[in-house]
Amino acid sequence: MRQRSYSLRRRVIAALVASVLATSAVFGLTTFIFAYTLEDRLFSTALDSEIARQQQSWSRDGTLTTPEVAYIKIYPGKAGLPADLAPRVAANPQQREFYGAAGRHYHVEHFTLDQRTGAASGGTPAVAVAEVSRYLLVRPVRDGMIQFLIALGLFVALAMALLGWWLANRAMRPLSRLAKDVADGGSETVPVVRTEDYPANEIGLLAGALGQAFQRIRGFVDRERSFTRDASHELRTPLAVIRGAAEVIAQRGDLPAPVPEALRRIETATIDMTQTLDLLLALAREGDALPVESIKLRPVVEKAIAAAAVRFPANRLAVSNDVAGDATIIVEPTSLQLVLNNLIGNTFQHAAAANLHVAFSGDQLSICDDGPGLGTATDAFAPFVKGEASEGSGLGLDIVRRLCAAAGIDLSSGAGANGQGACFTLKFADR
Repeated sequence: MRQRSYSLRRRVIAALVASVLATSAVFGLTTFIFAYTLEDRLFSTALDSEIARQQQSWSRDGTLTTPEVAYIKIYPGKAGLPADLAPRVAANPQQREFYGAAGRHYHVEHFTLDQRTGAASGGTPAVAVAEVSRYLLVRPVRDGMIQFLIALGLFVALAMALLGWWLANRAMRPLSRLAKDVADGGSETVPVVRTEDYPANEIGLLAGALGQAFQRIRGFVDRERSFTRDASHELRTPLAVIRGAAEVIAQRGDLPAPVPEALRRIETATIDMTQTLDLLLALAREGDALPVESIKLRPVVEKAIAAAAVRFPANRLAVSNDVAGDATIIVEPTSLQLVLNNLIGNTFQHAAAANLHVAFSGDQLSICDDGPGLGTATDAFAPFVKGEASEGSGLGLDIVRRLCAAAGIDLSSGAGANGQGACFTLKFADR
C-alpha cells in the first residue's frame, strides 16, 4: 500500500509555528505567575510590617495601635472577623488568601500579640486581615493581559510562518528540484542527476551521491540488457546445434553400445540448459511488463508432462492429471510453462519409481508425488539447497520461486500424502 505523501516544507513551517505558540504559552504563564507572586508578596510584606508594629505596641503598653495601612485591620482573638470571611477562616485555618462576597479579596495572617510567648504558652492570638480588592493590580487587567498575550503570540506565529515559508522555499528549492529530477526518471529509465546543478551544501552532496549511484545503475542495466540480448541468441544457437547433431548421430544403427546412452545424456543436458536459459531470461524481463491472458490450464500441464517424459524416457511414473479440461486461469503463459516444466521435470528426474498427481481446485494447482521428498532442508527454495540424491546445483527451485514472484504466482511446498514425497502448490492471484 502506498504511503500517504506530505509536504516537508509545510512540516517545517508547522514546526516553527508550533514552537512559537508553545513558547508564547510558556511565556504568558510565566508572566502571570510572576505578576501574581509579586502582588502577593507586596501584601504579605505589608501584613508582616503591620504585625510587627502591633506586637511592639502590645508589648509596650498592652494596647493595639491604629494600622498604618488603610486596608489592614487587626482582630484580637479572631473576634469580629467580617461575616463573609469568618466561616472560611474557621474551616481553613492554614489558608492565607480568601475570596469574599461582592468581589472582596482578603489576605490573612495569624499571630500572637505577645511576641515573646506562643499561643500554646498563653499568648493572645490575633488575626491581621488585609482587604485588598481595591488595591489589586493583576486581577483587574487579567482578561486584557490574556487577550494581549494571545494577540501577541498569534502575531509572532504569523510572522514566523511567513519567515519560515521564505526560508523553507529558499532552502528546499534545490531539494525539490532533486526530487523532481529523480521522479522524472520513471520506472523505464534511470534518472540523470547533474551535481553542478545544485549548491555546494548537504543537498549538493546528496545529489552527487545519487548521480554516482544512478550512473552505476545505468551501467548495470546496460550490461544486463546486453547479456539478455546476447544470451538469447548466442547461447540458443550452439545448444540447438548440439542437440540436432546428437539426434542425427543417434539415428545411425551401427553405433557401439555406450554411444546411444552418451548421446541421450547430451540431448538431455542440452534440453536442461535450454530450459534453464529460458528461466533466466524470463527473470531478466520486467515483471510488470509480462502480458497476462486467460488460458486453459490442462494443455499447459500436459505439455510439461510430455516434455519431462521425453527428457527422462527411462523413468516411468504413474501420472494422473486431474485438471479439468475447462479449467482456466489468468497468467503469463510462458512463465507458467517454464515453472511447470521445471517442477514436473524434477519429479521425473528424482522420483523415478513414484506416482505423480496433478490436480486443480479453486485457484490452486498442486503437483504431488510420493518419491524421496525434499530432504531435511527447512527452506526448499533457498539457493544451493538440494536433496541427498540430487546431482543438480540446487538453483532450480530458487529460480522457479523468483519466476513465480515475478509472475504473481504464490508458490509453496510441503510433504506429499501420508508425509511421503513432495508437494508443490501454485496459487494464482485474482486479476
